[in-house]
Amino acid sequence: MIRLALLLWVTFLGQSPQSPSVTPPSNSQPPEKSSYFAFADHDYIFTIEVVKPGVPLLNFVSMTDQDVSLQAKNIRLNLENRKVVAKLITIETGDFKQPMSVTSLTIHPRSSFGVRIDGDFGDAKELYAATIRIGSEDFRLAPLTSFEFEALVLKVNRLNLGSPDFSDDWRVLRLEPLGDRSAARR
Repeated sequence: MIRLALLLWVTFLGQSPQSPSVTPPSNSQPPEKSSYFAFADHDYIFTIEVVKPGVPLLNFVSMTDQDVSLQAKNIRLNLENRKVVAKLITIETGDFKQPMSVTSLTIHPRSSFGVRIDGDFGDAKELYAATIRIGSEDFRLAPLTSFEFEALVLKVNRLNLGSPDFSDDWRVLRLEPLGDRSAARR
């Protein structure tokens, strides 16, 4: 199921669905806790989705022109009563029974990918917060409702990673910044 979700997300990236884009309701308050979190700006889009108890998936889109390293220990999820640092990033391979677990991966320019985050998440179905550190910056993901998350995924799937100017994609798809980006505290 995890592999199918990742495969679908990555496969549909860049393709235009036939249905019209959906805009989430703007009058709703962000949920206190959620199974869905996202960050979006003109450089990166990160989503975290808890697909079954204790199993979060991370998908990312890089719209930058440089490689960056993502270390598992720099993915932090807040559960109800504790903060959990990811231990490994698991990548599905061609063999369903032999996924590859790594402590870090390289996010390449103009790319997208999906991975499973491994850590001591117990049977958590929802998160209270999610933060990803890349280099000297922290990316705080915003909690979303299921509807908001699905609407965002539909838009992200239509991004053209070969575009010379992503601002056109943002305007046409009506993407909005999500989450916060700040200098990391040492």
